[in-house]
Amino acid sequence: MTGRIRDEAIRTVRERASLSEVVSDVVALRRRGRSAVALCPFHAEKTPSFTVSEERGFFHCFGCGEHGDVFAFVMKTQSLTFPEAVHRVADRFGVPLPEEAGEPARRREPLTAANAAAAAFFQVELRGPGGGRARAYLRERGLSEELIERFGLGWAPGAGEVLARHLRAKSVPLEDALTAGLVMRRDRPDGAGGVLDRFRERIMFPITDTSGKVIAFGGRILPGRPASGEPPPKYLNSAESPVFRKGHTLYGLALARDAIRKTDRAIVVEGYLDVIALAQAGIGEVVAPLGTALTAEQLRLLRRFTETVIACFDGDLAGRRAAARSFPVFLEAGLWGRGAFLPAGEDPDTFVRAQGRVALEGVLAAAEPLVEAFVGALAGPKGDAVGRHAEAAREVARLLKRVREPHEFDVLVRLAAQRLGVREETLRSEGAPGVAPAAAPDEPHAPGAEAMLVELMAEDATLAERVAACGIIAEFQHPEWRRAAEALAQRDETERQARLEALPRDIRERVVRRLLEERPDVERERVLADCIAHIRRRGPRGEERRVRDEIRAAQARGDSEAVEAAMRRLKQLMDETQAEKART
Repeated sequence: MTGRIRDEAIRTVRERASLSEVVSDVVALRRRGRSAVALCPFHAEKTPSFTVSEERGFFHCFGCGEHGDVFAFVMKTQSLTFPEAVHRVADRFGVPLPEEAGEPARRREPLTAANAAAAAFFQVELRGPGGGRARAYLRERGLSEELIERFGLGWAPGAGEVLARHLRAKSVPLEDALTAGLVMRRDRPDGAGGVLDRFRERIMFPITDTSGKVIAFGGRILPGRPASGEPPPKYLNSAESPVFRKGHTLYGLALARDAIRKTDRAIVVEGYLDVIALAQAGIGEVVAPLGTALTAEQLRLLRRFTETVIACFDGDLAGRRAAARSFPVFLEAGLWGRGAFLPAGEDPDTFVRAQGRVALEGVLAAAEPLVEAFVGALAGPKGDAVGRHAEAAREVARLLKRVREPHEFDVLVRLAAQRLGVREETLRSEGAPGVAPAAAPDEPHAPGAEAMLVELMAEDATLAERVAACGIIAEFQHPEWRRAAEALAQRDETERQARLEALPRDIRERVVRRLLEERPDVERERVLADCIAHIRRRGPRGEERRVRDEIRAAQARGDSEAVEAAMRRLKQLMDETQAEKART
């Protein structure tokens, strides 16, 4: 992509695209009234619950809750980013797509071009006379020529300025080569400056973004390489740059994403050769971090493709501890995660080459939920002090506050209570999230004025702008609905679509049913006015209720000063209410 896609261009593509045509590439649609239905492509079902409204431009599954527009459908079925999906749909329907070049885009393009030139150079060097030792090593590791070519492996010669000279010959500006981390400045003893290739005498592994563009490199020294003085690091990665952030990138993802989508799982291994060895064994849905522990950003990247992520660990005590440490990171990314434990001393590369794919599949099938490793590590050996278990329970409670899926919350509570010897009720109470997404206190019956306004905002972007403009969102009392309303007030098309899909499922269901019922605009206007009026009328009542709650809480903890302050505030509110009644 060359820049940010303008909002008006996105709207044009959306208006000209046929959602039904795009969906029909994946599932067979059948007309039903003004909409169409099909078996959902996102979950197994026997009765169609997947609905497509061409007129309104959205799809929705009443079985699994998947929802979105034409771009969302392409993103989900083809594992693309939003900009990639917009380009794909625009190309299909012949819509020109002007972009805003922007400073980030102008900085990225020359760097990706420099990296592409370097990748081609390294590949030629591997096939040439100087790459003989590297080719022999790769053959020893069992890599086929087809795999070497598919992953774009190469060889960096040992002479200090070979790549630098090649890039100059290809008219790659020196500053771009420096920024991309391909070369580095050096000071010569005679005082003259110059540049030096960053990678020398290393097997080169191109690192790509999700679209397959080379953004960085990893280089591995050959075993037995003679070294004078301080031995060089076994692996060396490119320095971070405007196109490359180590903690946000996964090795092999561009090649793995189709397999991940097909198998609905992703396997995370440690190194480059692990990825390639598994791919050669026929397991293509495999990726690796770049020499560091998995980050939440990397896992969020994977979550775009699947929610089933299996991380491989050594089966010894250190591997178990690593699995335990990874669970909070998975949870931060919104994933539960599983751990596959290999025999001690083995890694995926050596294991699959020695034992074969069937044996490795057995290890993967036996993968354990990472939550078990996490709780087991907290509990420690039997007979540990009660104090340790109390601290472990507090750690679980802190983690529970980040769990939004009820089933996962229950699993973690039950498992932790059993292993730590504490009461489930205690963990549930201490780990409960701040506010549950329920109706507001004075609206016990569905759906409530705030929820209804959120529905209307999700249904129509123009209504969302009007709700935001009138300032009523600031008067929302329910945090969940306020966050949803603030998100839907976003004008950015990309952000708005993402926020809409992130709404609680029950809201999305009501929005879809409202749209499919084709209610007249006059009714929407009436509901909009009624909801705004209701929220504004209840202001003093809601504030009084909150102050009364503060009084009860302060009394329970014996805080007399807080009780007195809250009582004064309550009296002030009651006086204001009486004065308002007298005026009316």
